[in-house]
Amino acid sequence: MTLPRTAARGAPADRTSMRLLHCETPLGLFSLLWALAASLHHLEAQPLAGLPLYPCALVLGFFPERLWAMALFAGAHTVLLAIDLPAAANHSVLALMVNAGLLLGGVSTLRSTSTETRRHQCWRSVRGPMQATVAVVYVWAIFHKLNSSFFDPDVSCAISQAAKMFTLHGLPEPATDTPLFSSLIYLTLLAEAAIVLCLLWPRWSHVGAMLGLLFHTALGWAQFFDFATVVLALYLFFLPWEDTQRNMDRIPRWAGTCFVVCLVALGATSFYFHGIRRMPVIFYGPAWSLRVDTLICLFWTLMLWPVLLPIFCRRTRWCRERRWTGAVLAWLIPLLALVNGATPYLGLKTVANYSMFSNLRTEGGQTNHFLIPAGQLFVADYQNDLVRLAIIDREAPERWPWWVRLAGGRRWVRRHSRWLADMPEARVPFVEVRRTLQVWRAIGFTDVALVYERQGVQYDIPDAFSDRELMRPLAFWERRLMAFRAVQDDGDASVCRW
Repeated sequence: MTLPRTAARGAPADRTSMRLLHCETPLGLFSLLWALAASLHHLEAQPLAGLPLYPCALVLGFFPERLWAMALFAGAHTVLLAIDLPAAANHSVLALMVNAGLLLGGVSTLRSTSTETRRHQCWRSVRGPMQATVAVVYVWAIFHKLNSSFFDPDVSCAISQAAKMFTLHGLPEPATDTPLFSSLIYLTLLAEAAIVLCLLWPRWSHVGAMLGLLFHTALGWAQFFDFATVVLALYLFFLPWEDTQRNMDRIPRWAGTCFVVCLVALGATSFYFHGIRRMPVIFYGPAWSLRVDTLICLFWTLMLWPVLLPIFCRRTRWCRERRWTGAVLAWLIPLLALVNGATPYLGLKTVANYSMFSNLRTEGGQTNHFLIPAGQLFVADYQNDLVRLAIIDREAPERWPWWVRLAGGRRWVRRHSRWLADMPEARVPFVEVRRTLQVWRAIGFTDVALVYERQGVQYDIPDAFSDRELMRPLAFWERRLMAFRAVQDDGDASVCRW
């Protein structure tokens, strides 16, 4: 049944701002933000890597109400994200799941004849699974932080990431050994818990969305605005369709123009300074330096707040609209998210399972988590088989394969071997060394030699690509789904890791 579109009293009848953005319904607004979030992932620091996706994002931006445009974008976005596996960012894994949910849920709308009915039916077919997926991610993010290192002011990610904001925006590094910074540990957990609890309570969902807007805007200024945009777009599924549509009429007339102007300014700034000139600082000053990221974060904030604030700050009316509707197949997505978040405690991967910046440590028979005993739930021994890489020499190819260039070139290669930056002070699961070397062989590396210590024995390998143990084939799921961080040796402590 199609819900009536009720205009708010005193709202502009022509809805100029939303007409400029081509949005007529909550589904259209979500599509616009979803295309923006995907683009920002690349515009953050590697704008040229997103060139294959930008055309599909533009199509969805011009036709956000069209299901075919959403399906086209979700398919293209999924392909590009899949290239990043298994070392994709956490929000990329979340985006991959949401894309899959949109495609699975959208199938049930094909029988609808009316365009208006089809939009609302698509929304209802994915609303419940999307809400459940967001809740699962928040719960795991909070659960992973329940460890001794996150509550340790000397190493807590809550403090180090807050301090990072100062240097990121050209300010002197602050003294972090103060009560104000220590309180951020508890404020982070309280904020995340309050957001998810309010979102799940229908009468308070607007409060949860507003808290999330404030919290993730702060995270956005720590260079996580792509992740923030993903989450803010998904908040729309917690708000009633009719209320959101009514609040869209309250968006100021100038918000659409501001959105477009800031998006163009953000893209131009990123392309020029990050893509062409490759310089992070615009000018240096004695006390403050203007950095490119400061401008990008400013444009991002001015782009989103005028659109989202009128929607999130209005109290949601009590209605009998069902919140947990969804196509049967789409419910596989929150189930997958639930399993993905449990992987560090099962002895599986430690990357892209929502443990980002949580200080969690589960490797090497040790753990810093308050509730899960070390290794008691392991179903595999990957995290216990650690090696220390002492020396590695390699020759990179002169030209990367097309699919590596498509995914970002050298930055993609570095992303798939981040653990190398922590060597030799740290250790890494042996399977991660094997995966990395086999990836290098596939993309054209030559003359790779290394020296590593494993289980008390030192190995000197002059030709890694000829070593039977290192080149022992990995199963498909090991190659595409399993990635690991480096881990420290000092007991169960864990510094802030990505």
